[in-house]
Amino acid sequence: MNLAWRIYDYKGSNGESAIQAWLDREKVSKRDRGQLNQKMDLLAMHGMDLPPKLLAGPLRSKTEKLRRKNIYKLIVHGDLMLRPYLCRGPVNNDAEFTMLLGVIERNNVNDHDPSEAEAIRESIIENHDRRKDHERYR
Repeated sequence: MNLAWRIYDYKGSNGESAIQAWLDREKVSKRDRGQLNQKMDLLAMHGMDLPPKLLAGPLRSKTEKLRRKNIYKLIVHGDLMLRPYLCRGPVNNDAEFTMLLGVIERNNVNDHDPSEAEAIRESIIENHDRRKDHERYR
């Protein structure tokens, strides 16, 4: 598989992928994890040129009424409507993405605001060690 884009995950306080911890905490099914992994493969291959309705953004913050120009969401349909937030870069915006925050959409409402993902993104800019190479979600 030719991967044009490098993918990283934000690291939680225990050094584990924050997305992996979220999947475990939410008890996301193997089927839904498989669909997320499939979308991650497409993201690594195609970057911003994903097929329609797989990547949305930049997202607008509901609490601050402003657009978070760096925050996007991956759209995964399954038993749960997974909408993990990610950003381009933030170290190299032309060659990488970083998975920032696990999000679930229920009744057309996401359970986290893009401003939360922006705060995580800013922490990564301050300290690049706050992220790790992406590994397939198990």
